[in-house]
Amino acid sequence: MWTPTKNQKFGVVIYNFEHVQVQQTLHLDVGETVQVLEECSGWYRGFSTRNRNVKGIFPAQFIHLKPFKIDNEGLYETVTPVEDPVVQEAASVLREWGQIWKNLYVQLGTPYGDQELWDAVRKAMMDVADWRKQLITGTLTSDQIAQLKLKITRKIDWGNRKLGLDLVPRVDGEMVDPDAVSVVELHQVHVQSAEASQAHPQGLGTLAKKKERRKVLSHHLFFCMRDFSYHLGEDAEVYFSLYDAQKGKFISERFLVRLSKEGFSNYVEKIHSNCTIFTDLGSGDLVSDLYIVAHVVRVGRMLFSESVKKLSSHNYRRPYGVALFRLAQPVLQGSEGEVELTGKLFTSDEKDYWQLPELILKKQNNKYSIMSNNASYGLVVSVKVVHGELEQATKENPLLLKNVCITKKLGFSDVIMPGDVRNDLYVTLNSGEFERGGKSVGKNIEVTVLALDAEGQALQSIYSGMGHEGTTEFASMIMYHNNSPRWNERLKVGIPIDQFAAAHLRLEYRHCSTREKNEKKLFGFSFVRLMDDDGGTTLRDGSHELCVYKCDERGRLNNPLEYLTMPFLSKEAVDCIYSLPFQRSPKESIIIDTLLCSTKLTQNVDLLSLLRWRSAPDGIGETLSRLTRVDGAETVKFLQDVLDALFAMFSTDDGNSTQHSGHVFQALVFIFSLLEDSKFEHFKPVMDAYITGHFAAALVYKGLISCVKHLSDLCPQTEKQEPIMRCFRSLEYIFKFIIQSRLLFARATGGQNEDSFRVDVDTLFESFAHMLNMHLENIQTSQVTLLEHLQGACDQLCRVLSPGEVANHLSNLFNATPVESTRELTRAKLHAMKNSVNSPVFDDDEGRGLLLETICTHLRQHLDSRLELVFCGDVLSDIVILTHKHVKRFPHNKLPATLHQDVEMIMLTLFDVVVQVILTLERSAPSSGSSTLIPDVMGLTQLLSAFKTKFVPTHASLVMGSLSVTPTLQDDIRGSLVACLMGILQLMGESHYSKLWEAHMTSGTHHLRHLLHSTVVLLADLVRAEVFASDWFVMRMVTNYTILAAMQEIAQPLIATFLKQERFDNQLWSSYLNLAVGFLTQPCLQLERFSQQKRHKVLERYNDMRVLMGFQILSMWRELDEHRLHFIPGMVGPFLEVTLVPEPELRKATLPIFFDMMQAEQQARGSFKQVETELIDKLDILVSENKGDDEYRQLFNTMEHLSAVLLERVRSNDPVWRESGTAFINSVTRLLERLLDYRNVMQGDENCDKRMSCTVNLLNFYKNEINRQEMYIRYIYKLHDLHVPAGNFTEAAFTLQLHANQLSWTQRMLHADHLYPAQTETQRKELIYMKIIDNFDKGKCWEQGIPLLEELATQYRTRLFDYQKLSDVLKRQASFYEKILSGKRYDHEYFRVGFYGLGLPLFVRNKVFIYRGLEYEQIGAFTQRIQTEFPQAKMLSHNTPPDDSIRSSDGQYIQICAVKTLPEANPMFEGAEVDERILKYYSNNHVRRFVYDRPFYRGPADKDNEFKNLWIERITYTTEFELPGILKWFEVIDQRVDQLCPPEYACETVERNNKQIRQISLHYRANPQDNIQPFTMRLQGTIDAAVNGGIAKYQDAFFGPDYLVMYPENADHVNRLKVLLSEQTMILEGALDLHGRIAPSANQPLHRRLVEVFEGLRSKVRKMCSTPQSQRSTSSLQSTPPPPPTHRRADSDPATEFRRTGSIINSPLPPLPSDKCAVSTSSSSSTSGLSSLRSSQASSLYAHFHSASHDDELYAKPQEWDVGMASHRDSRPRSAFISDSRGSSPKSLSKSLNNDYMMVPPPKSSDESQRWRHSRPPSPRTARSSGTHDSLNTSWSDSHGSEESLPPLPPRVSERQTRSVSLGGEDDAPPPVLPKRMVKKCPSPAMFGCDQPVGDGVDGCSSSGGGLSNGFPASTPGTPPLLSPRNHRTPPPPPIPPKSISTPLTPLSPPTSFSLNSSAEDLTPTTPTNIYIGNLDGSHHSLHENYSVPPRLQPHPPPSP
Repeated sequence: MWTPTKNQKFGVVIYNFEHVQVQQTLHLDVGETVQVLEECSGWYRGFSTRNRNVKGIFPAQFIHLKPFKIDNEGLYETVTPVEDPVVQEAASVLREWGQIWKNLYVQLGTPYGDQELWDAVRKAMMDVADWRKQLITGTLTSDQIAQLKLKITRKIDWGNRKLGLDLVPRVDGEMVDPDAVSVVELHQVHVQSAEASQAHPQGLGTLAKKKERRKVLSHHLFFCMRDFSYHLGEDAEVYFSLYDAQKGKFISERFLVRLSKEGFSNYVEKIHSNCTIFTDLGSGDLVSDLYIVAHVVRVGRMLFSESVKKLSSHNYRRPYGVALFRLAQPVLQGSEGEVELTGKLFTSDEKDYWQLPELILKKQNNKYSIMSNNASYGLVVSVKVVHGELEQATKENPLLLKNVCITKKLGFSDVIMPGDVRNDLYVTLNSGEFERGGKSVGKNIEVTVLALDAEGQALQSIYSGMGHEGTTEFASMIMYHNNSPRWNERLKVGIPIDQFAAAHLRLEYRHCSTREKNEKKLFGFSFVRLMDDDGGTTLRDGSHELCVYKCDERGRLNNPLEYLTMPFLSKEAVDCIYSLPFQRSPKESIIIDTLLCSTKLTQNVDLLSLLRWRSAPDGIGETLSRLTRVDGAETVKFLQDVLDALFAMFSTDDGNSTQHSGHVFQALVFIFSLLEDSKFEHFKPVMDAYITGHFAAALVYKGLISCVKHLSDLCPQTEKQEPIMRCFRSLEYIFKFIIQSRLLFARATGGQNEDSFRVDVDTLFESFAHMLNMHLENIQTSQVTLLEHLQGACDQLCRVLSPGEVANHLSNLFNATPVESTRELTRAKLHAMKNSVNSPVFDDDEGRGLLLETICTHLRQHLDSRLELVFCGDVLSDIVILTHKHVKRFPHNKLPATLHQDVEMIMLTLFDVVVQVILTLERSAPSSGSSTLIPDVMGLTQLLSAFKTKFVPTHASLVMGSLSVTPTLQDDIRGSLVACLMGILQLMGESHYSKLWEAHMTSGTHHLRHLLHSTVVLLADLVRAEVFASDWFVMRMVTNYTILAAMQEIAQPLIATFLKQERFDNQLWSSYLNLAVGFLTQPCLQLERFSQQKRHKVLERYNDMRVLMGFQILSMWRELDEHRLHFIPGMVGPFLEVTLVPEPELRKATLPIFFDMMQAEQQARGSFKQVETELIDKLDILVSENKGDDEYRQLFNTMEHLSAVLLERVRSNDPVWRESGTAFINSVTRLLERLLDYRNVMQGDENCDKRMSCTVNLLNFYKNEINRQEMYIRYIYKLHDLHVPAGNFTEAAFTLQLHANQLSWTQRMLHADHLYPAQTETQRKELIYMKIIDNFDKGKCWEQGIPLLEELATQYRTRLFDYQKLSDVLKRQASFYEKILSGKRYDHEYFRVGFYGLGLPLFVRNKVFIYRGLEYEQIGAFTQRIQTEFPQAKMLSHNTPPDDSIRSSDGQYIQICAVKTLPEANPMFEGAEVDERILKYYSNNHVRRFVYDRPFYRGPADKDNEFKNLWIERITYTTEFELPGILKWFEVIDQRVDQLCPPEYACETVERNNKQIRQISLHYRANPQDNIQPFTMRLQGTIDAAVNGGIAKYQDAFFGPDYLVMYPENADHVNRLKVLLSEQTMILEGALDLHGRIAPSANQPLHRRLVEVFEGLRSKVRKMCSTPQSQRSTSSLQSTPPPPPTHRRADSDPATEFRRTGSIINSPLPPLPSDKCAVSTSSSSSTSGLSSLRSSQASSLYAHFHSASHDDELYAKPQEWDVGMASHRDSRPRSAFISDSRGSSPKSLSKSLNNDYMMVPPPKSSDESQRWRHSRPPSPRTARSSGTHDSLNTSWSDSHGSEESLPPLPPRVSERQTRSVSLGGEDDAPPPVLPKRMVKKCPSPAMFGCDQPVGDGVDGCSSSGGGLSNGFPASTPGTPPLLSPRNHRTPPPPPIPPKSISTPLTPLSPPTSFSLNSSAEDLTPTTPTNIYIGNLDGSHHSLHENYSVPPRLQPHPPPSP
């Protein structure tokens, strides 16, 4: 049974828990906190505080329960642990940081990773966790706990700032509860916290203080000697002191470190013996040039010697060396912590030792030298500066400063504390002059200093250095043999104060011998009395020359009385005339310096005379006048005695004034003013203690008031304002004495004369008011001083007067101060107001009421003037804060009447003016974006401008000038005033709002409207603008909560007053609704973006304010009713934003607003076009604003919900527009789907292609579905802007063409937009055309740019008549034609991509696309690119169609394969002979059909020969649009599957290989200088593969006797395969010939090997393809010459050529030359042998030509040569090859478009030309029109040419070129005899040219000897290479037949065609492909004999011009 828990509510998980077997268990991790709801049998039920929505059960033993407290007990109770707030905060912060830290770790491997931040956060988390653990243990002291909390909060604030989290407002380290303070106070705390955070960037925290930090006046220097590396051999003393180089003097006592002769490291006297702290350094000392000076004194023998080991009986102090350490400014400022310094010792002559530090600083190198030392270092010290009072510094640094000896400053510190007791006399032995005494050398003089009392007893008060106990005497250093020694040794004499008056100092002088046995010999002494004879003043500071008295016996000095009566100063001894007990040595003297630092003794005679005024009453006036000259330090030391004396002089015993009262008052004011000095401000408690404990003058108050009034009245009458100002500055202490005197008098008299006292006070304040009201320039400073110090007097008056009376006096003074006064006086008045608000007067109800009325009135006047806004804001802030504190003491509904009236006073007086001031500041801000803060609906921006002009006072223009503020300061002012406004709103209740509306309504409706409108506009600015910093989250939430409450109250007058028909205000309502929407959609309220902890805190404190505001909007919308039409379409967008709030109830309630809008517009206008248009526009804008993934996922759900809700309303209400409404809603839903697809891919480079797809979907939607041209064009340019950066210039051009197609060549004006200026339609279309042409040029798609250029040229020529532009266009058009022929461009690869699975986006899901690859992009790179775009997708490794399980799965699958283009026939080239470079473009572009071949085996595969049953499944894909287009991919809309049998595929494979060999041959003929290795490898791979089994496999598979019996339907394919293999031998022959000619010598052995292998290949192919004996025609054996050169048409790709019924055969034949005719041959010779081939051509790709007619057969099959053909020649038609006179490459021409190209040889005669034509299948039209073969011959002349008309044979070439490659005869038959060369004149040079021999072949030319010449290049220099640059490497030798050649080869020439010689013994090949056999010089038989190596003919160059 589950029972609710009472005592178990909160706990921490101590074990991980996850139990999947048990239902409803809660997964818990260690450290989570849980809230327990119920318990049952050892189990708890509850939830984790991480996710309060998920509840479950968990074991009780896994939870550690903690003490707790319950807030808001009940259904929505909040349970929090009872822990220290800092402990709770640390735990919460660690949870929040932990998640962020994990995310940072995940990002480390990405470009966004930040290792430094990750490390910093980790360290901070470890620190906070460790410190929190220490805090929880409870073992720390209270001071340690305070320190630890401070460290934790500092680290938390540092981490939050580092991670960009929210600022935590704190006061003294504790978080501020926003509910407990006013908004204004919360703002101040935020400001202070932010300033503290910026001031301490290294994690020192953001601890705001309510009070200003006191300036640090005391500083201390910690010092420690770390090492001393010098070896003195004897004991040593090291004295350290601080030296000010700027002043040239020492400023501190000496610190002594004694060292033994063993060295520093072995000397341990006591702990801290080498450390001290130099105290009481002032701020001026820290900026000075400070040094630490170390004086090293050796203690031992007079003259040290290493050789003397015996201990000395006397220890003398001898100078050794000096070291200096400079304290740099970073060290003195304490920014570097403890710093270690190293110094070297310097030495000099003993006579200069006293000034050695100065010599070192002045760098007088000739007077000192550095002391040698074995170690690399010398003297090592460390220092650290600490700030503040020494006691506090010791607490902050206990380990460093505790028990460390103190070395004081010489003189008093900058701050004298009242409790300080000091009585130190510093004596410096400066120098001496002594007689030689009859000796030849100087004495070794030692001075011994003793402090003696009156009886002659030595006092133990001599300190040579701090760090050691005091001694009775001090022995000076000894300067060797020096009678004028200078020591400069300082010692401290610390005589107790009670013994100081009778004490004296004695100096004894002794000569010390260097001999050890001799004693020190006394020869004189001096003495000093410390006080004068009357015991009044001490010895004056400064230098004193002492008398030296002779004395050689120490016993004579035992009685001091004998010499104390003698003069001790030399100047006094001069006048001494009486005899002395001791003889003075007149030539001897000693000079000492003294300095007294005493808080009890004085050296000032003037002060002493004041204290003893009664002994000389006649000199009181002089004494008082000299008091101002007394040093302040002396005065405050005797403060109590001085004040007693002064007040005794001030009045008589009966209270009457004396003649000196005025002077005494001035002296009192002087002393009071001393306490304002920072040096003596610590004496204020002493003064206060004197007033309360010692002051007894009960009758002085009247006199003091009279003096103050006298000065106030005197103020306008005198030019000397300084005494008056000094009096006003001391008003606080004057009134303290006045009030204390009055209280003493009242206590003594029982309250008599009270009325008289009030009258005196009233009179005084009237005098003040009179003075303040005067407009005199000379008294302004006094007026300011009075106002600034007035509050001190008023605070004291509150002790005897009521707060109301004091408030009345203050109000009178404020009112007396003119409003129109100087800035200084205005500021002083505001300052006085601020002080009065913070005084006890304001805490009283009566006083507060009086002050508020006056202060608010003045504030309104100043705010209206826009002057001193900073000070006005400060005063108003304090008013609001204090009023809020008073209000918080009472329940909200039980507010006292006085407080209610106070709030009302503030509201009515200041609310409207504060609103206007903030609006003015908002509009005048330089970076203000206020014009865009609210949508410009219904002219709101214009309204704001009008509002500013009309309602902001004329002073508004002076805001910036009068303030003279920077933008930062202006932001501070604006923030402060906004906080004040929020504070006023926070104070106001419902009754206050009603009162405010009524007050403005009484002045007229327009006044209320102005107030409402300005308030709404301002609140909208505050909601939209960044008034507060983004990390001030607490401040923002409190502000929003305040605005929400205010908006609910503002709605009341809107409904009550401005909804009525006659008063309805559209602008006011629009502003309100826009404000509401802006409030609801502001980023800081979007809870979904917050962490779980942050979201819970917000909901717990404020709930979801968006929901509350949403229902407020609904309420207001319902109130509008018939006025709703005014908000269409303006509010469509804002209301659409409301639907972003992921609150189901709010959405359900909000969405019907759209139905209301549609219905309202339908009823009013007959349609809802505006709603429709605006909704679509705003949807698009919302997506473009990119507000976040979560929002838009919610938006998608919203729109689904929108569709459902609106459809339900449309159907249920049965409106007349049901059909159109339903269609519109469905359309919006479809649009949203596309928009969301677009939104999801808006970011990231990897989503570029997806963005393009989504953009196309959108522009198609806007054009086709809703016909929104402006949106359509917008997305056209979005798509264009995506293409250009991606380098898709062709696609970018096609995209722009969409826009150009929308324009016409008219003069209609088009408006300007962000892309184009205002211009005519023609101008814009022209501009777009130019952009398109540029993109086509960049994309190398010149063919597409030419029509546009032609269209522009037509416009320029026929309509615009702009010949300049026409010229430019024609030039560019010409350049495009040139680039088509010479430009380099690469054929793009195409890929089929299938997307499968429901996890993919909608626009690609289960669809297939054809992609156009990037330039040079192969399938590997393309696959990687697609994988990057879809990182979650899995690549399918097979290309079989996926099954339904993959298509319907939730995953993502992608299938990629390469496809080949299947171009359409281009009718433009029908019947024309076209350059292959022109045709090449169309084979790879403007294609919609693509082919993919998938091999498979039908039946079992033959392991020995896979070709037997290797079938090909050919899939033809058809795309939706041609490629290239506006995208680089389009969807496949149709696919067709065909199957290719094995021999058919073998034919295609062989033909493809032939094409590649031909192409590479052409390339190397044109570029023989290129690396030959790819050519060699291609030939070697083809020939060797054939030898190694390639052709043998084909022979075994298809050429056996059984194959055709089993598969008779494949006979055509088998025969065609034989033809292709024979063709391959001819191609290889020409390629080998070219290879042998261009191969370098190193490759010649390989070439010869290839030729030998090729001989065997030719023989095998001839035998394999030979016709059986029974099918041969014997007559043809003797009569048939080699077949004529055949010229196969360009479209000869095996996939298309033989299945095509339409051919270029219907194109006309070339025209007949005018002067030469070809000879016709008999039809019998031209058709012999056809019948023998008929049976073998029954099927195959030729089959569909077979049954047509004799002409069809003639066209369909290769023809035989006529016997006499060799002797005939004809005029070459225009399609012949043409070579210019420079030997440039001739252009090969073809008649149609295909992937395969060939060099086109011209026919030799009419029959020959017909055979050339007939080598291509005929078109149906031509086939029908051609009756017989003879009929075709009539188109050419029948005349025969003679031998003279034949061209000569090509000349023989070198030996290497005469090598024969035999293709005829048997294997062992010798090559035939070469024909003789016969040189004949060319009969028609103009037609043919005879400069070069003519030849043709694969390589383009040959000689009669079979060699290859270099006169027939395959392409012009602009032809691209055959190999892709990234694949230009040696290809592996492919087998024959290969499946595919991966290396793309640029097709440069068409393939060959050949003819079957049926009458030969074997299948004799035709002349090698592309051979032009004409103008042969020789007989028929010579040609027949040499057909095995046909003559190579060179095209003739044209005649020279």
